[in-house]
Amino acid sequence: MHELGILHQIVKTVNKIAKENHIQKVKHIALEVGELSGFVPQYLTKLFPVAVDRYPILQKAELQIRLIAGKGLHIKEIGY
Repeated sequence: MHELGILHQIVKTVNKIAKENHIQKVKHIALEVGELSGFVPQYLTKLFPVAVDRYPILQKAELQIRLIAGKGLHIKEIGY
């Protein structure tokens, strides 16, 4: 389950940016998740409280997820 690992990195980054900008409380974090990314949005939502547990600035934040339709792989040019 790689969702927890990515959430930890997102939360760590948001916490750092919030502190650098003297933000007292983060209300929400909005993520765009591609259908082909391999991430399961339901797992991200369930694991979010675990990921923010160590960060008081983020503990009451809401995770907002927008699913982006996958377009697949499109090869424009091959050079050799």
